[in-house]
Amino acid sequence: MRKRLLPLMLALVLCLGLAVPALAAEKTIEVAIPCEYWKAGDFSEGLAWVRIEENSESGHIGFIDKTGEFIIPCVYDEARDFSEGLAAVAQDEKWGFIDKTGKEIVPYTYDSALDFSDGLATVMRGDKCGYIDKAGKEVIPCTYEGAGTFSEGLAAVEKDGKWGFIDKTGEEVITSKYDGALDFTDSLAGVKLNGKCGYIDKEGTEVIPCKYDSNDSFFEGLAIVEKDGKYGYIDKTGEEVIPCEYEGTGFFSDGVAPVMQDGKWGYIDKTGEVVIPCKYDDAYQFSNGVAPVMVWFEGPRRAWGYIDKTGNEIVPCVSEGPGWYLSAAPVSEGMVRVSNLVAYPNDKDAYHYVFGYLAVNGGEGPVKDVAAEVSNWAKEQVDAAAANGLIADGLGENYRVDITRAQFAAVAVKLYEAMSGETAPAAGESPFSDTSDPAVLQAEALGFVGGKGDGTFAPDSPVTREQTAAMLSRVYAKLGGEIPAVEVTEFADDADMSGYARAAIAFMSGKEVVGGVGDNKFDPQGSASIEQALVIALRMFENLK
Repeated sequence: MRKRLLPLMLALVLCLGLAVPALAAEKTIEVAIPCEYWKAGDFSEGLAWVRIEENSESGHIGFIDKTGEFIIPCVYDEARDFSEGLAAVAQDEKWGFIDKTGKEIVPYTYDSALDFSDGLATVMRGDKCGYIDKAGKEVIPCTYEGAGTFSEGLAAVEKDGKWGFIDKTGEEVITSKYDGALDFTDSLAGVKLNGKCGYIDKEGTEVIPCKYDSNDSFFEGLAIVEKDGKYGYIDKTGEEVIPCEYEGTGFFSDGVAPVMQDGKWGYIDKTGEVVIPCKYDDAYQFSNGVAPVMVWFEGPRRAWGYIDKTGNEIVPCVSEGPGWYLSAAPVSEGMVRVSNLVAYPNDKDAYHYVFGYLAVNGGEGPVKDVAAEVSNWAKEQVDAAAANGLIADGLGENYRVDITRAQFAAVAVKLYEAMSGETAPAAGESPFSDTSDPAVLQAEALGFVGGKGDGTFAPDSPVTREQTAAMLSRVYAKLGGEIPAVEVTEFADDADMSGYARAAIAFMSGKEVVGGVGDNKFDPQGSASIEQALVIALRMFENLK
């Protein structure tokens, strides 16, 4: 870790918030997949890309699962992590997207492509950027000089050398006037204007003045800012809650953040108290209660290891032997990526990196790493939902936003698998013209969801409250349960309910899976957030097992 601050001219920022759930108190890390790959990515949605050799006549990158088995063969020249069910891959210098079976979903027509976020992915034709949906449709043309990822419904884009924000229709909602812009997190986005950095809200109002030398996005309610060459943290009101006195800083995760003083790294909590002394030569953020740290030995020779939040070294920093690691990444889905050196077969004096993976809590199996913004009221229940396997891929980084039809379909599949103890059938051919999302196809095959009547599914449309009740009732019926027919519910807004959903609402509310919104109303046409969807899925798992 250097200063860990991304310049604002870099439009792409990894937006992580509250990590749920944490690992159990006792943690172990053990070798899961030996270091044998020339390059490797982190695990995402159950798969990781790996490169098997330095040079080959055809592709040399494929995807493995957590056992090290190749799920998608090595036929690609480049690859990115899976996000929202799809991964960007390249062949013959052109990028497209595949699903988890390796099926080509978006043809290889782009000069670059990034991950999906909020249902859209940034792509590049020549030197211009735009956005596509999961069906491969270019919904926002490639007309921008630079483009970030969508977050909280907006994306930063560069036009004529200035940055602004567009919505998912491509409409400019915040004028392009900034020298740089970060993604929205916690409803605020970092911007740079006239050489200084501050924050705006979604209306474009400057809520924290542009007075800092650099800044980063908000994570767990705090953001890094730089002033006179030193770094500290502000809250969303702009108050400097941790003074700018550090030589380097990292973002908060698991309630702590790495900081550098006198050339050494340690960790502080949100009050600024040192919880792990500054004694390491490098350090990364915590994830699932574990963080990678580095020590320089004589030689010089660097060595990475892992510590828990008490500072205990789970994997010691050693400079030789099988436990010597030259790089180490934060936890991702219960796995950590590490590397060491091996000699070239024909030149024992030359060495190259090889990558592999360690499993966190190896005796209990990897724990799913969920990085998301979660409301305080939902934290414990989202934690429990994750522990019971109800967190679906592709839910994004903010669980307080409305859940889409595709996302709820994925949650319904996870709920079915958790309650039945069976794996949902593999996705087949899509009956819809606007999505090939594997989770949607699985949900459709199981009878949980249907189309809109015109051959479309509308995957990015919000789910209504009555639709959530109806989908859950279909899951229950698939498990062998019965939903009694009713002519009327006890809710005062019964007349606003669709006929197909009335029995489901009556049954699910009677079982305390779903509830009203006050004044004896259900608000059947209202929307539901991702965290609300996970909470009701957990209630069904617990109440109707």
